Amino acid sequence: MAQQKKKPTIVSVYLTPQGKAKLDKVCADRGMTIKAVLCRLLDCFVALDRTEQAIVLGQVEARHVRTLADLIGRRGPRKTTATAGRGAR
Repeated sequence: MAQQKKKPTIVSVYLTPQGKAKLDKVCADRGMTIKAVLCRLLDCFVALDRTEQAIVLGQVEARHVRTLADLIGRRGPRKTTATAGRGAR
């Protein structure tokens, strides 16, 4: 018996006109759809640990970001589903 495909979850994203214009430019420059870009960004974001997510979300005081980034850099690369199989860029 064939496996039934799951329906995708649809999420609305509200952007400022400036944010939408920037996203459109990235998509055009990369030859990707908005859906593809956002899916990859979300995959990368959820693969981050809590500290990295907090930095990206601006939930870490600016004076601590450099120290945390240095600590994260020292622990070395790690394989995630978001980076597995991709070359260095």
